[in-house]
Amino acid sequence: MELNILVVGVGGQGALTTAHLIARSAMKAGLNVLVAETHGMAQRGGSVEVHVRIGDVHSPLIPDCGADIVLALEPSEALRYAKYLNESSKILLNSRKIVPPSVTVGLAKYPAIEEIVENLRKITKEIYVVNASEIAEKAGDAVTANVVIVGMMLSLLKLPFSIKDVEEVITETMGKAELNLKALKMGYTFKEAPLSEE
Repeated sequence: MELNILVVGVGGQGALTTAHLIARSAMKAGLNVLVAETHGMAQRGGSVEVHVRIGDVHSPLIPDCGADIVLALEPSEALRYAKYLNESSKILLNSRKIVPPSVTVGLAKYPAIEEIVENLRKITKEIYVVNASEIAEKAGDAVTANVVIVGMMLSLLKLPFSIKDVEEVITETMGKAELNLKALKMGYTFKEAPLSEE
């Protein structure tokens, strides 16, 4: 068994926390796990990619075209790391954008969500788009959007670890455990069908 999960976002969104939450949950289920964060500690607002490899794996880095699941905490970051996608990849995309300074000062243009999804669909059709930040706000804090996404992943996809494993890791290792458990549950119970081909 091999499962490759890529977590992408920008600094300050909790991509590393997300990856470690997944990794520790898989370890609770008795699985071999390797984690790699390729760019050192990203500054707030800088691009972050974290690789989580579960099962019979020997290298911590997911090969190109090798991601089974991509959790995109920021929509344009899914495009940035499209080289890891293949036609079977599943993408969970938080639709709330974080506009980079280059766009703010007029040096670049931020693509519309529809454009991002359209480009990703050229590679894979299984894309779930949800405003995880909005669900996290309802849970009590927008900063828990990453945990909402993990809850959604557990609900939508077949994984070798359970929500119980994740709940235990949150309780044991994360601050504001009650808030994060609520965000996890809200993500888990939120129903969103994948975007089908038009």
